[in-house]
Amino acid sequence: MRILGIDTATPQSSVALLENNTISRETILNPPSQFSNRVLQQVDEVLKGAGVDLHSVDLFVVTRGPGSFTGLRVGMSLLKGMGLVTGKPVVGIDTLEAVAATAGESGHPICPVLDARKKEIYTAFFRREAGRLTRISPDTAVSPECFIEHVVEPTLFVGFGLTVYGDWLARRLGDLYLTETNRPRPSVAACAARLALDRQERAGSDFFEEEGSIHYLRKPEAEINYLKNRQ
Repeated sequence: MRILGIDTATPQSSVALLENNTISRETILNPPSQFSNRVLQQVDEVLKGAGVDLHSVDLFVVTRGPGSFTGLRVGMSLLKGMGLVTGKPVVGIDTLEAVAATAGESGHPICPVLDARKKEIYTAFFRREAGRLTRISPDTAVSPECFIEHVVEPTLFVGFGLTVYGDWLARRLGDLYLTETNRPRPSVAACAARLALDRQERAGSDFFEEEGSIHYLRKPEAEINYLKNRQ
């Protein structure tokens, strides 16, 4: 099965082509604003580099949130457009789950962290069991101070939010804070594609009917301001 994955929700956006669970091509860009302007070009480069065309892709996958509101709209609109043109299914994978999947094998809980702005983080807890990622808790937007109260055992932290909060979490959590070093990571787009493949194999066509919407987790700033102005 050939799957094209796109992540525009995180600061290190990516495009990846998966063929039979093997990463054929992938590209990573930073920052996301640059990626939003070049995403079609990067998709084209990934497909041409793999020697395939858009119509030969069996499934299109996008990270559906939480994350950058603009990035989420760019990614979802692009993937739905590709699905419309090709007649192939489009699937959204939760961003935090895809970020957690970039972690290696671990007997500890896995905690992805993204900077949610406004002094909050997007996070959740996962565990890898029998090679598959299992969700322990729902996605949440929470202050770091409140979040650390829920870390009760050594936990492997991953994600782009550690650039902002990693040192603070390490100081506050001590031995409960674990990270990986010097290990090559697959892109978030590639992990989203792999998660979609795994779910499709287990759920079949029913999977395609459930995951095609954006998961904002909290309201976009523009909507918040609009509601305030109407009060």
